[in-house]
Amino acid sequence: MKRLAALSLQAKILLAFAVIIALMAGLGTYFSGILVDQAFQDYVVRRITLQEQAMLRVISRYVGETGNYEGVKDILENATPAPSWLLVNPDGEIVYAPDPAIIGESVTEQQRGTGVSLSVEHGHLWTMIPVTISSPSGEQERMFTSTVVRSLWGAAGVGAAVALVLGLALMRGITRPLNRLAAATRRIAEGNFSERVERAGSDAIGRLAESFNNMAASLARATDNQKQLIADISHELRSPITVLRSSLEAMRDGLVEPDEQHIAALHNRVLLTSRLVDDLQQLALADAGRLSINRQPVDLQALVELTTEMIGVQLEDAGIHLETGLAGKLPLVQGDRHRIEQALLNLLSNALRHTPEGGTIAIRTHLADRDAVVSVCDTGPGVAEADVPYVFDRFYRADASRDRETGGSGLGLAIAKALVEAHEGRIWVENNARGGACFRFSLPTSGDEP
Repeated sequence: MKRLAALSLQAKILLAFAVIIALMAGLGTYFSGILVDQAFQDYVVRRITLQEQAMLRVISRYVGETGNYEGVKDILENATPAPSWLLVNPDGEIVYAPDPAIIGESVTEQQRGTGVSLSVEHGHLWTMIPVTISSPSGEQERMFTSTVVRSLWGAAGVGAAVALVLGLALMRGITRPLNRLAAATRRIAEGNFSERVERAGSDAIGRLAESFNNMAASLARATDNQKQLIADISHELRSPITVLRSSLEAMRDGLVEPDEQHIAALHNRVLLTSRLVDDLQQLALADAGRLSINRQPVDLQALVELTTEMIGVQLEDAGIHLETGLAGKLPLVQGDRHRIEQALLNLLSNALRHTPEGGTIAIRTHLADRDAVVSVCDTGPGVAEADVPYVFDRFYRADASRDRETGGSGLGLAIAKALVEAHEGRIWVENNARGGACFRFSLPTSGDEP
């Protein structure tokens, strides 16, 4: 078994083909030989001349009228030409045969079963058997059947060889793409994520090749995203740390007075860095599926109303008008109140950064099928069509000129997306026909009234 396990897939398939072909050829030839032998016997029994058929009718009539079997022997001995039949008594002994040398010998029950029975009322059963079947030598029969069996074995051998060659070609057609997949897998394991295999056909192996290519493309994207994420994190952390370091070194060297204003600026930088680290931690937990969600019934309508009250003062200070269009009552949502509030605040913070002074931010809610939908729309510049697929990516900013203090860390929308999807919800962005962008998210409701 260990040696068999050590064989290659190609060798295992070839061995399986050889065993199956040999088994089928052997069984087919064996049973064919039996059938040929039986067919030969049936043929001999049925091959009776018209004279012999007439003689059998005469003998049967004679036995039926006289009950004398000795007369049957006389009829057979005096017939011209001598019939090629044996007369067997009820004890299985041959009482007449064209060859006197075998008279007195016995025949088997199987041989008697191939003959023609002669019986009379209250009489014993005698049998007439063709010589070619009942002859003790059976040389003609054996020669015929042995010739046929040899021919069958020869044909089976040729058929097996042809089947083995065709099986080898088929096996190569199957294993060749599998070998290419195995080689491509090794190269991907070595870090070459650009490796692809050619899809040949639409069968299972073709679909496997397509799945492999999709997997390789996903790995390549994941690797690129990971590299980009590391580069972005390094860049995001380097900026505040560099400011902190230079400011502290300037204070240490006496170039800058450590007064309240400078300490407050350093404190703001520390808060910015801490907020960035917290955001990254939340995203890492979401990626690992370990983001804690304390599910309980949440009145989404009341949550939106409370959030708008919280940011009302901030919007007023920024000179931005707030509009609300809330549905009467929404069914309860099963989720984490604080996580949903965080997602909504991130959308409002994004709208606040992109809405100019004198603009408007509109918050609306409505019910779509069984989902509660929250919309945050602004009157800013909107989102370019080329940027729509990427607005929820980490560290992505449509306006590359914004710095992190005015444009945010680039993680707010990514966190909002992670929080919504952790609640089995959906988040998307659309451009408003009247200008600006509308960010919307939907959450499944429980159907219960608040």
